[in-house]
Amino acid sequence: MLVLPTDRGHTPVPFGPSDRYQYLRARTAADPARTHVCIAARMTGPPPDREELERLVADAVARVPALGYRVGGTGRRARFEPAGALDVSLHVDEVEVPAGRSPGRCALDALAAPLPADRPLWGVRLIRGHRPDEYLLAYRAAHLFQDGLAMAQAMGAALSGARLPAPAPRPAPRAPSPQTVRACARFFPHLFGRTARWLPPRSAVTGERTLHTTTLDRSAFDELTRRTGASAAQVALAALAGALRAWTPDHWCGAGDRRQRRGLRVYLPVSLRHPGDRAALGSALGVMPLTLPCAEPSPARRLADVVRDTGPMTLYRFRELFGYLLRAPGPVAWLAHRVVHHCSPPRLGVTVIPADAHDTGPGIAGLIPVSPPVGSSPGGCVFVLEKTRVSVSFLFDAGVPGTERLPGLLGAALEELRAAV
Repeated sequence: MLVLPTDRGHTPVPFGPSDRYQYLRARTAADPARTHVCIAARMTGPPPDREELERLVADAVARVPALGYRVGGTGRRARFEPAGALDVSLHVDEVEVPAGRSPGRCALDALAAPLPADRPLWGVRLIRGHRPDEYLLAYRAAHLFQDGLAMAQAMGAALSGARLPAPAPRPAPRAPSPQTVRACARFFPHLFGRTARWLPPRSAVTGERTLHTTTLDRSAFDELTRRTGASAAQVALAALAGALRAWTPDHWCGAGDRRQRRGLRVYLPVSLRHPGDRAALGSALGVMPLTLPCAEPSPARRLADVVRDTGPMTLYRFRELFGYLLRAPGPVAWLAHRVVHHCSPPRLGVTVIPADAHDTGPGIAGLIPVSPPVGSSPGGCVFVLEKTRVSVSFLFDAGVPGTERLPGLLGAALEELRAAV
């Protein structure tokens, strides 16, 4: 048993607005797994034994102070606070799975493992048996404890040997400028109203979930960045638009009505963290409506449309306004979230996580990111932009047919985009 002191000079951190929303959401969720996020690393070579694994995790805790925090207090007084002595063995478990089980299924099972509320809301699971030459290290956390960017920061530091700063209270955002308010007014109508048809016929909601993954070469994204000036995230969104178009071509290739011609409205989680916030604690997200140009037949024009709608100034304005609006009192923020959740239609959630700040080193064959779909959506897609590859996962309800085709269609859409520009 390894017990570490985790409160040396560390101070409590008040909840931000997104933290408080996730806190209330977790208290009312029927399925706790739907409030968890996970990143599983596919590791080559022999797996460590239990003692070695605990030493590795203890070393990560010593370098990532956020892992020593837990949720303290209740109701309006809830906050993050140092957990004191942390028993690493309580945050580590091992499972043996049948040979041939898919890594995606293993990651989904890890996501559903409970995270006791009386200690820091994270855990590491070592999974062996699915392949003779590979094992999985699945790092899972409550969405309240860490959002996708915070998870990527913590996991990148743990695997690379880097050290992260201790958490600190976040500064209050400035009031948005009139220009920002005017520029962001166009976001609000996109939260409501019917969206284009995008699911295959005979799609249903069963409550069961499937996960399909792929790993793409980062050099293809970097090449397109050099050619066009688009960011790797924008290239990912344009390729996804092409993949969804090829997935259900009957929805996009005909004359179509106005909604179809306009494109597919999706939710794009955007980090509201200050650029210097690297502590990897808490959830700081706003959900920006975005229209993917699935109806556009030209791959080059699809990329141009994405670049136009997700430019640096657009993202800056969104962060400035929504970071301020989310400072509303807890009940007001909660009511606003519930209105959007219940009144907006189910839409695809698309998450893009930059994870190239740390070189995760050799021995990692790829990452499997798992994040529950936004709201009542039957599906979601997550991109993790690493130094040398891009790891992608599609998490959908099992009642949606043909989702196993999406990873291949995404790779084909990326090559189509390279050829077009």
